[in-house]
Amino acid sequence: ILFVGKPKMCKLQERKRIKPFAQTLHKMLKIVIVDDENDALEALEWKLNKYIIDVEIVKCNSPLESIDIINTTKPDVVFLDIQMPEMDGFTLLENLTNRKFNLIFTTAHDEFALKAIKVSAIDYLLKPVDKDELIEAIDKIKSQIKENLLEDKLQMLLGNICLLYTSDAADDM
Repeated sequence: ILFVGKPKMCKLQERKRIKPFAQTLHKMLKIVIVDDENDALEALEWKLNKYIIDVEIVKCNSPLESIDIINTTKPDVVFLDIQMPEMDGFTLLENLTNRKFNLIFTTAHDEFALKAIKVSAIDYLLKPVDKDELIEAIDKIKSQIKENLLEDKLQMLLGNICLLYTSDAADDM
């Protein structure tokens, strides 16, 4: 990209206080756990709170109720059981209007792994969920989120630079 002319300087009073760049890449993870077994909900919540920093957790033991929760809370991560009485996890996914989250299946059954990959699950954790596998799955998600945030910030910066040069060139006419 070639820029011609000098960039326009911002007026001091228009500048806003900007957080250090590293802080803007740090984000509280909003998590929804959906499982019909209360013991599994409690165990996963406990592990997340113990081993993962900066999490906000919503638990739901009803797949039907979780549809509204997921659509309205717009979580970063959904931990989803597969076999549940009201509907299975795959049917729940089909009923969502918001699918902009990272999906991790948590189940006692390993026969659904291929189907989980086809619906773009980040991971497939067998119950009882292993601490190290949980940490690895969340680390994967955090890395993806950081990459996306960094990419968004770079795009915004490039757009702002282009605006500065464009408005400077218009002022020179």
